[in-house]
Amino acid sequence: MARWRRGERSKPGTKPLRRPAETSVKRLTLSPPEGVPLHLDVAGLAARFGAQFVDFVITTVAMIAIILALLFANLVGGAAFMALATLLALIFGTPYYVVSELLMNGRTPGKKMLGLRVVSKDGSGLSTHQIVVRNLTKEVEVFLPVAFLLGGGEGSLWFDGFMLVWLLVVVAVPIRSKANQRIGDLIADTAVVNEPRPLLLPDVAEAVGRTARERFVFSTAQLELYGAYELQVLERLLRGGEEGRDGRERQKGLVRIGERIRAKIGYEETPPPAEEEAFLKSFYVAQRAFLEQKKLMGDARADKFHREAEPEPEPR
Repeated sequence: MARWRRGERSKPGTKPLRRPAETSVKRLTLSPPEGVPLHLDVAGLAARFGAQFVDFVITTVAMIAIILALLFANLVGGAAFMALATLLALIFGTPYYVVSELLMNGRTPGKKMLGLRVVSKDGSGLSTHQIVVRNLTKEVEVFLPVAFLLGGGEGSLWFDGFMLVWLLVVVAVPIRSKANQRIGDLIADTAVVNEPRPLLLPDVAEAVGRTARERFVFSTAQLELYGAYELQVLERLLRGGEEGRDGRERQKGLVRIGERIRAKIGYEETPPPAEEEAFLKSFYVAQRAFLEQKKLMGDARADKFHREAEPEPEPR
Protein backbone atom coordinates (compact mmCIF):
# COMPACT_ATOMS: atom_id res chain seq x y z
CA MET A 1 0.00 0.00 0.00
CA ALA A 2 1.32 3.40 -0.92
CA ARG A 3 2.19 5.83 1.85
CA TRP A 4 1.25 9.46 1.40
CA ARG A 5 3.55 12.11 2.87
CA ARG A 6 3.43 15.86 2.88
CA GLY A 7 5.51 17.55 0.25
CA GLU A 8 5.61 14.48 -2.02
CA ARG A 9 5.54 15.53 -5.65
CA SER A 10 4.63 13.60 -8.73
CA LYS A 11 7.02 12.96 -11.57
CA PRO A 12 7.10 15.38 -14.53
CA GLY A 13 4.35 14.69 -17.02
CA THR A 14 2.10 12.91 -14.55
CA LYS A 15 -0.91 14.05 -12.60
CA PRO A 16 -0.24 15.44 -9.12
CA LEU A 17 -0.68 12.99 -6.29
CA ARG A 18 -3.76 13.43 -4.19
CA ARG A 19 -4.12 12.28 -0.66
CA PRO A 20 -6.88 9.69 -0.32
CA ALA A 21 -9.96 10.74 1.63
CA GLU A 22 -9.67 7.69 3.90
CA THR A 23 -6.52 8.98 5.53
CA SER A 24 -8.49 11.78 7.23
CA VAL A 25 -10.28 9.20 9.38
CA LYS A 26 -8.51 8.59 12.67
CA ARG A 27 -7.86 4.93 13.51
CA LEU A 28 -7.66 3.32 16.92
CA THR A 29 -5.94 -0.03 17.44
CA LEU A 30 -7.03 -2.03 20.48
CA SER A 31 -5.24 -5.07 21.87
CA PRO A 32 -7.83 -7.20 23.70
CA PRO A 33 -6.79 -10.04 26.03
CA GLU A 34 -7.53 -12.55 23.27
CA GLY A 35 -4.48 -11.22 21.39
CA VAL A 36 -6.29 -10.32 18.14
CA PRO A 37 -5.81 -6.58 17.41
CA LEU A 38 -8.91 -4.57 16.55
CA HIS A 39 -8.65 -1.62 14.14
CA LEU A 40 -11.56 0.77 14.70
CA ASP A 41 -12.50 4.13 13.21
CA VAL A 42 -12.62 6.93 15.76
CA ALA A 43 -16.00 8.68 15.86
CA GLY A 44 -15.98 12.14 14.35
CA LEU A 45 -16.85 15.19 16.44
CA ALA A 46 -19.92 15.91 14.32
CA ALA A 47 -21.26 12.40 14.89
CA ARG A 48 -20.66 12.68 18.64
CA PHE A 49 -22.42 16.04 18.75
CA GLY A 50 -25.33 14.52 16.82
CA ALA A 51 -25.58 11.62 19.28
CA GLN A 52 -25.50 14.08 22.21
CA PHE A 53 -28.24 16.13 20.57
CA VAL A 54 -30.43 13.04 20.10
CA ASP A 55 -29.97 12.09 23.76
CA PHE A 56 -30.77 15.66 24.80
CA VAL A 57 -34.00 15.61 22.79
CA ILE A 58 -34.97 12.22 24.26
CA THR A 59 -34.39 13.33 27.85
CA THR A 60 -36.10 16.70 27.33
CA VAL A 61 -39.18 15.16 25.74
CA ALA A 62 -39.37 12.53 28.50
CA MET A 63 -39.14 15.20 31.22
CA ILE A 64 -41.81 17.37 29.62
CA ALA A 65 -44.12 14.39 29.09
CA ILE A 66 -43.84 13.32 32.75
CA ILE A 67 -44.39 16.86 34.05
CA LEU A 68 -47.43 17.44 31.82
CA ALA A 69 -48.91 14.10 32.81
CA LEU A 70 -48.57 14.95 36.51
CA LEU A 71 -49.98 18.44 36.00
CA PHE A 72 -53.03 17.20 34.12
CA ALA A 73 -53.58 14.63 36.86
CA ASN A 74 -53.41 17.45 39.49
CA LEU A 75 -50.75 15.54 41.42
CA VAL A 76 -48.29 18.42 41.73
CA GLY A 77 -48.53 22.15 42.03
CA GLY A 78 -46.82 25.23 43.42
CA ALA A 79 -43.50 24.58 45.10
CA ALA A 80 -43.77 20.84 44.45
CA PHE A 81 -43.62 21.54 40.70
CA MET A 82 -40.16 23.13 40.92
CA ALA A 83 -38.90 20.33 43.15
CA LEU A 84 -40.20 17.74 40.69
CA ALA A 85 -38.61 19.54 37.73
CA THR A 86 -35.26 19.64 39.54
CA LEU A 87 -35.51 15.95 40.44
CA LEU A 88 -36.31 14.95 36.85
CA ALA A 89 -33.40 17.06 35.59
CA LEU A 90 -31.09 15.16 37.92
CA ILE A 91 -32.51 11.77 36.87
CA PHE A 92 -32.27 12.49 33.16
CA GLY A 93 -28.79 13.91 33.52
CA THR A 94 -25.78 11.79 34.43
CA PRO A 95 -27.81 8.74 35.61
CA TYR A 96 -29.44 8.51 32.17
CA TYR A 97 -26.07 8.25 30.41
CA VAL A 98 -24.55 5.93 33.01
CA VAL A 99 -27.47 3.49 33.01
CA SER A 100 -27.76 3.56 29.21
CA GLU A 101 -24.08 2.80 28.64
CA LEU A 102 -24.15 0.08 31.28
CA LEU A 103 -27.21 -1.66 29.85
CA MET A 104 -26.35 -1.11 26.17
CA ASN A 105 -22.64 -1.95 26.36
CA GLY A 106 -21.16 1.50 25.85
CA ARG A 107 -24.06 3.04 23.96
CA THR A 108 -26.85 5.49 24.63
CA PRO A 109 -29.94 5.69 22.39
CA GLY A 110 -28.27 8.58 20.57
CA LYS A 111 -25.02 6.68 20.06
CA LYS A 112 -26.91 3.62 18.89
CA MET A 113 -28.85 5.67 16.35
CA LEU A 114 -25.66 7.12 14.90
CA GLY A 115 -23.65 3.89 15.12
CA LEU A 116 -21.24 4.90 17.92
CA ARG A 117 -19.91 3.02 20.92
CA VAL A 118 -17.67 3.75 23.90
CA VAL A 119 -14.69 1.40 24.25
CA SER A 120 -11.83 1.03 26.69
CA LYS A 121 -8.50 2.05 25.17
CA ASP A 122 -6.60 -0.77 26.84
CA GLY A 123 -8.63 -3.32 24.88
CA SER A 124 -10.42 -4.79 27.90
CA GLY A 125 -14.13 -4.70 28.53
CA LEU A 126 -15.70 -1.37 29.45
CA SER A 127 -15.93 -1.21 33.25
CA THR A 128 -18.57 0.46 35.42
CA HIS A 129 -15.90 2.74 36.88
CA GLN A 130 -14.97 4.04 33.42
CA ILE A 131 -18.59 4.69 32.49
CA VAL A 132 -19.32 6.56 35.72
CA VAL A 133 -16.13 8.66 35.52
CA ARG A 134 -16.58 9.74 31.89
CA ASN A 135 -20.19 10.77 32.47
CA LEU A 136 -19.62 12.54 35.79
CA THR A 137 -16.90 14.65 34.22
CA LYS A 138 -19.34 15.54 31.41
CA GLU A 139 -21.32 17.51 34.00
CA VAL A 140 -18.27 19.63 34.82
CA GLU A 141 -17.12 19.86 31.20
CA VAL A 142 -20.35 20.85 29.49
CA PHE A 143 -23.62 20.86 31.40
CA LEU A 144 -22.69 23.08 34.36
CA PRO A 145 -20.89 25.78 32.28
CA VAL A 146 -23.80 25.89 29.82
CA ALA A 147 -26.26 26.18 32.71
CA PHE A 148 -24.30 29.09 34.18
CA LEU A 149 -24.11 30.87 30.83
CA LEU A 150 -27.86 30.46 30.32
CA GLY A 151 -28.60 32.31 33.56
CA GLY A 152 -27.77 29.94 36.36
CA GLY A 153 -24.65 31.81 37.46
CA GLU A 154 -24.01 34.98 39.42
CA GLY A 155 -24.23 37.23 36.40
CA SER A 156 -20.62 38.44 36.73
CA LEU A 157 -18.96 39.37 33.45
CA TRP A 158 -15.67 37.84 34.58
CA PHE A 159 -17.37 34.62 35.62
CA ASP A 160 -19.27 34.32 32.32
CA GLY A 161 -16.04 34.99 30.45
CA PHE A 162 -14.30 32.24 32.41
CA MET A 163 -17.13 29.79 31.61
CA LEU A 164 -16.88 30.68 27.93
CA VAL A 165 -13.11 30.13 27.90
CA TRP A 166 -13.60 26.84 29.72
CA LEU A 167 -16.06 25.66 27.04
CA LEU A 168 -13.56 26.60 24.32
CA VAL A 169 -10.92 24.51 26.08
CA VAL A 170 -13.35 21.61 26.38
CA VAL A 171 -14.01 21.78 22.64
CA ALA A 172 -10.30 22.12 21.77
CA VAL A 173 -9.21 19.04 23.72
CA PRO A 174 -10.94 16.42 21.49
CA ILE A 175 -9.88 18.31 18.37
CA ARG A 176 -6.22 18.03 19.38
CA SER A 177 -6.56 14.48 20.70
CA LYS A 178 -5.44 11.62 18.46
CA ALA A 179 -8.58 9.64 19.33
CA ASN A 180 -10.96 12.64 19.65
CA GLN A 181 -11.03 12.11 23.42
CA ARG A 182 -12.64 14.76 25.59
CA ILE A 183 -11.34 15.37 29.12
CA GLY A 184 -13.63 12.71 30.62
CA ASP A 185 -12.39 10.14 28.10
CA LEU A 186 -8.78 10.97 28.91
CA ILE A 187 -9.41 10.49 32.63
CA ALA A 188 -11.41 7.26 32.17
CA ASP A 189 -9.10 5.97 29.39
CA THR A 190 -12.00 5.52 26.98
CA ALA A 191 -12.75 6.50 23.40
CA VAL A 192 -15.81 6.72 21.19
CA VAL A 193 -15.57 4.76 17.93
CA ASN A 194 -17.76 3.99 14.97
CA GLU A 195 -19.38 0.67 15.68
CA PRO A 196 -17.97 -1.89 13.23
CA ARG A 197 -20.55 -3.48 11.00
CA PRO A 198 -20.29 -7.23 10.44
CA LEU A 199 -19.26 -8.15 6.91
CA LEU A 200 -20.64 -11.41 5.59
CA LEU A 201 -18.16 -13.08 3.27
CA PRO A 202 -19.61 -14.48 0.05
CA ASP A 203 -20.17 -18.19 -0.08
CA VAL A 204 -17.47 -19.90 -2.14
CA ALA A 205 -20.05 -22.27 -3.57
CA GLU A 206 -22.05 -19.37 -5.06
CA ALA A 207 -18.98 -18.15 -6.96
CA VAL A 208 -18.66 -21.36 -9.01
CA GLY A 209 -20.23 -21.14 -12.42
CA ARG A 210 -22.27 -23.90 -13.99
CA THR A 211 -19.71 -24.38 -16.76
CA ALA A 212 -16.93 -25.09 -14.27
CA ARG A 213 -19.09 -27.53 -12.31
CA GLU A 214 -19.97 -29.43 -15.46
CA ARG A 215 -16.38 -29.59 -16.69
CA PHE A 216 -14.69 -30.76 -13.50
CA VAL A 217 -16.50 -33.86 -12.30
CA PHE A 218 -15.33 -35.99 -9.38
CA SER A 219 -16.19 -39.55 -8.49
CA THR A 220 -17.33 -40.79 -5.09
CA ALA A 221 -14.01 -42.59 -4.61
CA GLN A 222 -12.13 -39.33 -5.16
CA LEU A 223 -14.33 -37.40 -2.71
CA GLU A 224 -13.92 -40.10 -0.04
CA LEU A 225 -10.29 -39.08 0.48
CA TYR A 226 -10.90 -35.72 2.17
CA GLY A 227 -12.80 -34.59 5.27
CA ALA A 228 -14.21 -31.41 6.83
CA TYR A 229 -10.84 -30.14 8.07
CA GLU A 230 -9.28 -30.19 4.60
CA LEU A 231 -12.42 -28.54 3.23
CA GLN A 232 -12.03 -25.65 5.68
CA VAL A 233 -8.37 -25.20 4.72
CA LEU A 234 -9.33 -25.09 1.05
CA GLU A 235 -12.09 -22.59 1.78
CA ARG A 236 -9.64 -20.24 3.53
CA LEU A 237 -7.34 -20.45 0.52
CA LEU A 238 -10.13 -19.66 -1.93
CA ARG A 239 -11.22 -16.70 0.18
CA GLY A 240 -7.71 -15.27 -0.09
CA GLY A 241 -6.26 -16.35 3.26
CA GLU A 242 -2.80 -17.63 3.98
CA GLU A 243 -1.73 -18.06 0.36
CA GLY A 244 -3.45 -14.92 -0.92
CA ARG A 245 -1.34 -11.98 0.18
CA ASP A 246 -0.83 -10.79 -3.40
CA GLY A 247 -1.92 -11.93 -6.83
CA ARG A 248 1.20 -13.85 -7.87
CA GLU A 249 1.64 -15.63 -4.55
CA ARG A 250 -2.01 -16.57 -4.51
CA GLN A 251 -1.82 -18.00 -8.02
CA LYS A 252 1.25 -20.04 -7.09
CA GLY A 253 -0.60 -21.29 -4.02
CA LEU A 254 -3.60 -22.30 -6.10
CA VAL A 255 -1.43 -24.25 -8.53
CA ARG A 256 0.46 -25.94 -5.71
CA ILE A 257 -2.70 -26.98 -3.85
CA GLY A 258 -4.35 -28.08 -7.07
CA GLU A 259 -1.41 -30.34 -7.90
CA ARG A 260 -1.55 -31.92 -4.45
CA ILE A 261 -5.27 -32.58 -4.67
CA ARG A 262 -5.03 -34.09 -8.17
CA ALA A 263 -2.16 -36.32 -7.10
CA LYS A 264 -4.08 -37.42 -4.01
CA ILE A 265 -7.38 -38.23 -5.72
CA GLY A 266 -5.87 -39.48 -8.97
CA TYR A 267 -7.38 -36.81 -11.18
CA GLU A 268 -5.82 -37.27 -14.63
CA GLU A 269 -6.44 -33.90 -16.30
CA THR A 270 -4.13 -30.98 -15.51
CA PRO A 271 -5.96 -27.69 -16.12
CA PRO A 272 -4.03 -24.60 -17.24
CA PRO A 273 -3.01 -22.13 -14.52
CA ALA A 274 -5.79 -19.73 -15.54
CA GLU A 275 -8.39 -22.42 -14.71
CA GLU A 276 -6.78 -23.61 -11.48
CA GLU A 277 -9.11 -21.57 -9.29
CA ALA A 278 -12.16 -22.88 -11.16
CA PHE A 279 -10.93 -26.45 -10.60
CA LEU A 280 -10.44 -25.89 -6.87
CA LYS A 281 -13.81 -24.20 -6.47
CA SER A 282 -15.50 -27.04 -8.33
CA PHE A 283 -13.75 -29.55 -6.09
CA TYR A 284 -14.78 -27.53 -3.04
CA VAL A 285 -18.45 -27.53 -4.09
CA ALA A 286 -18.42 -31.26 -4.87
CA GLN A 287 -16.57 -32.12 -1.65
CA ARG A 288 -18.88 -29.96 0.45
CA ALA A 289 -22.01 -31.49 -1.05
CA PHE A 290 -20.58 -34.98 -0.55
CA LEU A 291 -19.73 -34.35 3.12
CA GLU A 292 -23.12 -32.76 3.79
CA GLN A 293 -24.82 -35.80 2.29
CA LYS A 294 -22.66 -38.14 4.37
CA LYS A 295 -23.55 -36.15 7.49
CA LEU A 296 -27.25 -36.47 6.74
CA MET A 297 -26.72 -40.22 6.53
CA GLY A 298 -25.05 -40.20 9.97
CA ASP A 299 -21.45 -40.50 8.75
CA ALA A 300 -19.50 -37.31 9.57
CA ARG A 301 -15.92 -37.22 8.30
CA ALA A 302 -13.59 -35.05 10.41
CA ASP A 303 -10.47 -35.29 8.23
CA LYS A 304 -8.71 -37.40 5.61
CA PHE A 305 -7.53 -39.83 8.30
CA HIS A 306 -11.11 -40.84 9.05
CA ARG A 307 -11.59 -44.57 8.78
CA GLU A 308 -14.49 -46.81 9.50
CA ALA A 309 -13.87 -48.88 12.60
CA GLU A 310 -13.36 -52.47 11.62
CA PRO A 311 -15.69 -54.87 13.45
CA GLU A 312 -13.99 -56.98 16.05
CA PRO A 313 -13.87 -60.71 15.21
CA GLU A 314 -16.44 -62.76 17.02
CA PRO A 315 -14.96 -65.08 19.68
CA ARG A 316 -14.87 -68.71 18.65
